[in-house]
Amino acid sequence: MSLDTVLLVGGAVLIGLEIVVPGGILGAIGVVSLIAGFFFFLGGGWDAFCIVGGTVAVLAAISALLFWFIPSSVSWNPFVLREKQKNSEGYTGAGDYSAYLGKRGKVIAPLRPAGTALIDGERMDVVSFGDYIDKDAEIEIVKIEGSKILVKQVNS
Repeated sequence: MSLDTVLLVGGAVLIGLEIVVPGGILGAIGVVSLIAGFFFFLGGGWDAFCIVGGTVAVLAAISALLFWFIPSSVSWNPFVLREKQKNSEGYTGAGDYSAYLGKRGKVIAPLRPAGTALIDGERMDVVSFGDYIDKDAEIEIVKIEGSKILVKQVNS
């Protein structure tokens, strides 16, 4: 087997292994091996260097343009988070549900212990204190822990 064949096959195998064993090292060595394999496949020398170098430069430029333009395109919007948090605002992970404390509502999906309830006309994910609460039962919000809304069944 010639050197160019060994480098090309070895590079393809290393890139295939990178899919199974992530980390970057095998893939990087595989890409370098493929580039070297193409260089020797083209006969080495200045002409082969220009062809391989030009191809790598064009692919790098296309990749850079894609990384620059794709996130700002309309079709990519569902995958890109545009909202940024500022350090001055602090961490704002959970909404403020303290206004719901003491309010009553109706279970619309059984609580086992988590489920959904209708409170003030709004669907909310709620959690009981480990109790099973049937659908259509009346509940009351008794505790709020961050984004977790804890409820108990109201005995009418």
